[in-house]
Amino acid sequence: MKNTNYDIITVGAGAAGLAAAISAKRNNRDLKIAILEAQSKAGKKILVTGNGRCNLTNTNVSKEFYHGSFDVSKILNRFSAEKLINFFSTLGLVCDTETNGLVYPHSRQASAVLDVLLMEIKRLKIEIICDCKVELIRKKGEFFNIKTSNGEYTAKKAVMSCGGKAFPAAGGTGLGLDVIKNLGHKITPLFPALCPIQVKNDFMKSLKGIRAKAEVTLYDGEKAIKSEIGEVQFTDNALSGICVFNLTTLLPKTKNPIISVNLTKDYSYIELLNLLYDRKKLFANEPLEEFFTGLFHKKIGTALIKSITNKALTESCKKLSDKELKSLANLIQNWKFECKQCKDFSKAQVMLGGVNGNEVNGYTFESKVVKNLYICGEALDVCGDCGGFNLHFAFASGIITGENL
Repeated sequence: MKNTNYDIITVGAGAAGLAAAISAKRNNRDLKIAILEAQSKAGKKILVTGNGRCNLTNTNVSKEFYHGSFDVSKILNRFSAEKLINFFSTLGLVCDTETNGLVYPHSRQASAVLDVLLMEIKRLKIEIICDCKVELIRKKGEFFNIKTSNGEYTAKKAVMSCGGKAFPAAGGTGLGLDVIKNLGHKITPLFPALCPIQVKNDFMKSLKGIRAKAEVTLYDGEKAIKSEIGEVQFTDNALSGICVFNLTTLLPKTKNPIISVNLTKDYSYIELLNLLYDRKKLFANEPLEEFFTGLFHKKIGTALIKSITNKALTESCKKLSDKELKSLANLIQNWKFECKQCKDFSKAQVMLGGVNGNEVNGYTFESKVVKNLYICGEALDVCGDCGGFNLHFAFASGIITGENL
């Protein structure tokens, strides 16, 4: 007969859940711990992080890179990137730090991160029960009664490390949040984050597949909210790339979102305008479709020209007027794209929103609503920017949860 009674049950075998179970068992080897996982395998989302390379933390980790109602300063003051690297070192994982602070496993394989976690789980004799979807949790006296698709379990303490709705292909459903809500917690509104932003622009289909270095700025009407520099990727209906992803965390609070793309951040307006006048002379007898040859991708150049003039692309560059050159300079440095609110979780790396951070102890991750219930990882209303910040929080919150269990 299978064991259904445990000291601790962790719901979700992702980064936070695995870390919490390992940390708890290392602190008390007598604990009976089980991890319930709805998917057929543990750690599926870990395998797809960092494009399969697993950017597991960042040496620049700090509060400024996080968003949400949970105050991350309490955990970041206690758990640095160095501590997380040391934790993985005890598991046998060798890490490298790149010049921009991003930390990866030396093998550049996300599977290596999952493998060392699962080997430690096995050494510590922690059970992982897969294909086990948690449907309902009730507190009965000093015990949690956990109803699942695989039967019922009881535990003295429960950890909700169930993740959120992001990346449904790797198991993100958000159903665990319904279980937490049923226990009396408030859930802040959920939005996809670190994902492409759908935009309106007449030239999107023609720009599909193009990449360009740029500064992108999120505006609320005329008010600039945040700027990022990086590589913008154009799709048939959206702007993508890390610099765009980092704007998504502010999108839900933006009433009239517009993204401005500056293709020549290193030039002042006057410098750019002089450059365009020089090109007009250089390419005087060339067709307009060649005006940006050597500066921008041809499809971007074509879109820019078509945006400011009705002249045929076969006409010569010398026919560009002063007014059109000034319009081009303005457009190049302030190419506006009207945004649509992100609603598709299928392409989201993380979720914005979750369990209200004010209802969870910032030092221990114990619920303030239900005694001996702990909530960590993405289930909480915490969302980090790209660059290893989300995985750092998941692992760190799991480890600290385990210490307090």
